Amino acid sequence: MAITKRPLREQIRDEVLARLVRGDYPVGERINEGDLAENLGVSRTPLREALAGLAQEGVLELRPNRGFWLSPLTVDEVAETYPIIGALEVVALRSCDIKVLTASVPKLNELAQRMLDVPPAQAGEIDDQWHDELLKSCQNKRLMQLIKAQKTVVHRYEYAYFTNRKRIMRAETQHRMIAKAILERDMDRAAGELRANWTVDPGVLRETTQ
Repeated sequence: MAITKRPLREQIRDEVLARLVRGDYPVGERINEGDLAENLGVSRTPLREALAGLAQEGVLELRPNRGFWLSPLTVDEVAETYPIIGALEVVALRSCDIKVLTASVPKLNELAQRMLDVPPAQAGEIDDQWHDELLKSCQNKRLMQLIKAQKTVVHRYEYAYFTNRKRIMRAETQHRMIAKAILERDMDRAAGELRANWTVDPGVLRETTQ
């Protein structure tokens, strides 16, 4: 098995994103690059590369001569992004190998259960793992990159969304319904359930973006 070393800027990007998602940095304030670089134990150059990448992904805002800022996550932003993710994942699902999908059902159900077993703060991470497992046989790399980019935009929202136990239970039920449809080889139903999984009530959106 080939062992690859990830570029430092990618490692920094992932760590900074994790901190942003957790809410470690106040919304609407400038990212202090000096303090962050010192805290991470890295130089300013790879940090700026990582922050610039996050700005391109829509997580941060780059203001000329003023640095990087964490922008508020709006209801409209999430409301517009979720259907895009749902549509893209449905396309990816329909391109997956049915044999791999059916073989993944036990793992999918295991991950669905884990969403209920872990602390709420970890449920979003398990949710990501569930979707990764679902679509692991999709061979369209460009499509998977598009999905990843859209999910990055709403990761902060996901963290807030899954602090509510009822929402976690809703997601767990939806995941099991998708897995059941796959096991029965009803891909139309699985696609419909997956699209529904990315549909959120506007009231919930307003509640969790405040």
